[in-house]
Amino acid sequence: MRFIYKFFQLVLGGFFALLTLGALGLFALYSHYAPQLPDEAELRKIDIQVPLRIYTRDGELLAEYGERRSRPVTLSAVPRNLTQAFIDIEDARFYEHQGVDIKGVLRALRNVVSTGSASQGASTITMQLARNSFLDSGKNLERKFKETLLAIKMEQNLTKDQILELYLNKIYLGNRAYGIASAAETYYGKSLSELTLAQCAMIAGLPKAPSRYNPLANPERAMIRRNYILKRMLELGHISQLDYQTALNEPNTAEKHKTELDANAPYLAEMVRADIVKRFGADNAYTQGYHVYTTLDSEKQVEAAESLRKALMAYDYRHGYRGVEDKVDLGDLKTEDDMLDKLSNYPVFGDLFPALVLSANSNAAELLVGETRVTLDLDAVKWAREFKSEDRRGAAPRRVSDVLKAGDIVRLRQTDKEKNTWALSQVPTVGGALISLDPSDGAVRAVMGGFDFYHSKFNRATQAVRQPGSSFKPIIYAAALAKGFTPASVVNDAPLDIPGSTWKPSNFGGRYIGPTTLREALAKSRNLVSIRLLRSIGVNYAIDFATRFGFPKENLPPNLTLALGTAMTTPMEMATAYSAFANGGYKINSYFITRIEDRDHHVLFKETSPRICEGTSDVCVIKPEADAKKASDKPVDDTKPEPSKKDVSGKPIWETAAVEHPKIGDEGVYPAAERIMDSRTHYQIVSMMQGVTQFGTAARAGRALNRKDIAGKTGTTNDQKDAWFCGFTPDVVTIAWVGFDNMAKLGEGETATNVALPMWIDFMHRVLKGEPSKEWEKPVNIKEADLGLGVESKPKSSRQKSTSSNKKTPPRNGFQYKNERDISPRNRPNMPAGQRPPERVEIPEQLF
Repeated sequence: MRFIYKFFQLVLGGFFALLTLGALGLFALYSHYAPQLPDEAELRKIDIQVPLRIYTRDGELLAEYGERRSRPVTLSAVPRNLTQAFIDIEDARFYEHQGVDIKGVLRALRNVVSTGSASQGASTITMQLARNSFLDSGKNLERKFKETLLAIKMEQNLTKDQILELYLNKIYLGNRAYGIASAAETYYGKSLSELTLAQCAMIAGLPKAPSRYNPLANPERAMIRRNYILKRMLELGHISQLDYQTALNEPNTAEKHKTELDANAPYLAEMVRADIVKRFGADNAYTQGYHVYTTLDSEKQVEAAESLRKALMAYDYRHGYRGVEDKVDLGDLKTEDDMLDKLSNYPVFGDLFPALVLSANSNAAELLVGETRVTLDLDAVKWAREFKSEDRRGAAPRRVSDVLKAGDIVRLRQTDKEKNTWALSQVPTVGGALISLDPSDGAVRAVMGGFDFYHSKFNRATQAVRQPGSSFKPIIYAAALAKGFTPASVVNDAPLDIPGSTWKPSNFGGRYIGPTTLREALAKSRNLVSIRLLRSIGVNYAIDFATRFGFPKENLPPNLTLALGTAMTTPMEMATAYSAFANGGYKINSYFITRIEDRDHHVLFKETSPRICEGTSDVCVIKPEADAKKASDKPVDDTKPEPSKKDVSGKPIWETAAVEHPKIGDEGVYPAAERIMDSRTHYQIVSMMQGVTQFGTAARAGRALNRKDIAGKTGTTNDQKDAWFCGFTPDVVTIAWVGFDNMAKLGEGETATNVALPMWIDFMHRVLKGEPSKEWEKPVNIKEADLGLGVESKPKSSRQKSTSSNKKTPPRNGFQYKNERDISPRNRPNMPAGQRPPERVEIPEQLF
């Protein structure tokens, strides 16, 4: 008996000793690992990585950037079936334990002892959240101990609902989807409230192994897992037998869904993305859920894309067919699925679809485009004369088989959707840009930096630094007007010798018209007049004047070539500069971001670019629309210095604040835009630029749009390497540019009038449709005689010899800049005796 007592005493003593040692060991482990665990503040601030989202001005989704697709939702927005499916399969005792399920832990320990590995987990939802938020995913005892301690700590600091909400939003569910809302969108293209019971069970089956049970990659395994979860929900009494059977019979409906974008402006989206990275850093830009609202008008953006693509393809067609995009051996493609797989390697660019030629003969060719077979006849390929150079093409094809052969990969464009008719096409190699601003504040409304962003990410609207040619001349003319010249001032259009220089500038074709008004000279883009004018006002003065418009001084050559547009600039800079012509003479800055918000929609940044307002205050206050209406009924105070008379009906009224010390950044308070042209200079130069679109090099615009409120200037550089049209109305500034990225020649006759102007006309025709014509208000101190009006409408009946031969002057010192060709022989000014207008040069209308 005594032996038994001693034995039990020894056993119990040993047990308590082991228990004490174990407790001390656990305490030692806790003391070691506890400092490594996040504190209470970190636990309450578990980061859910949310992608960057970019929106148009009207709230349409434009782009989304981020490795992880997440859509954080509150627990109250999660359907009961989905919540219950996760709890039933991942942690049935979630609401009973304190972060650690003892039964599960014992089961896992038993597995370690029996197998020697930690392959079987006992993770609760809280432990999974702890691991996903703060720990690595390795399976070892140290990580498991940390996970356990952290789960207990989380349960002490967060409620069960908070833990469950974080878990459902953070868990990885395959295909870049983090969180249940993102998974619902990725696999089913639905919101959470639209999910069926079967779809809820399918999503709940993903955390265990997102790749193994993925309904897209492993549909059979995924269905087994889904059905097991449904059975588990039935056994636990969370769904009825009828619900179970209905869900069991539902097929796998998962498909890969991309984020649906409401608008398409990838060039602007990339501008925004780069800006956000610069502001917040690459680590934060794609994870903190910033909402960025832009100035983009989605409707104008659609029109810009169509107008640019139409113009570039028209140019491309004129210069011939460069051949097939690729060739394949049809013998290697046994089935139509094989053919479709091959075609999937060629992305769609713009509205040009890749197609595989199945057969071709003299009369027709059969092609596979998408999953449709189409037939092309000779009319669909007759434009495809072989490209030889920018000025030469081969003979017109006489048979379809002259152009297409079986196995060719080509591009097709659908010409009629209803009739399903197609035509041969090709992706243009020529580059182009179109940008449109609101001149009242510089907001970018549309931007295209090329034919297709996914074909070339180079943004020609902001990154193509090119010479503007004659489109820079209005800056020179405005500088002269500000110095006392008028549109009626006469300057001689004749050859010019520059002392000490071998440079011999000339007009296009070496023709001159003698003394001419500045109004006529700008409209007809006379080079020698521009040079004489620049020499008269002084190069340094002209450069200083140009910097007011935003042109960097270092990009303005300090010599007379500046008169011919040898500055270096981008379409965006030209749009910003031309806004001053449109808005009454004020310098504004182009911008494309109006507001940045965090994931909770707290405003982090609000745009405060200069605004145009009356008076001399350094700040402007934009009144609400109701107040603006009342203000518009008040009589105009003519005593204010140089007020802006621009008609802005339907828009906020810009005026000096009648409040004490308004602060820039407050609601409706902006810095006042600087006036860079007085009202007299502004009205004169705009009147002259209207002449460009009425009887000058862009007269086609006046005829096509039939409006009096359009003005602008063409620009063609030496050897037709760049073609520009920069034009505007009081409400819209639009810049169109065409050229090759490698500075290749556009070709003979491919001037601004033929290349860039049609793009501008097409876009402006779309955006101005239904808009009433507006005029710039004429200052009271301007007389008709000061504008040089009327002279261009008096044609000279007699025609005399030109003041020079038609012989072209060879280029010297690398310079010989040509202006645009005259496109109309009408409306010449009265010429002095011995002078005559240039001979007419015909430029055919561009067909679209």
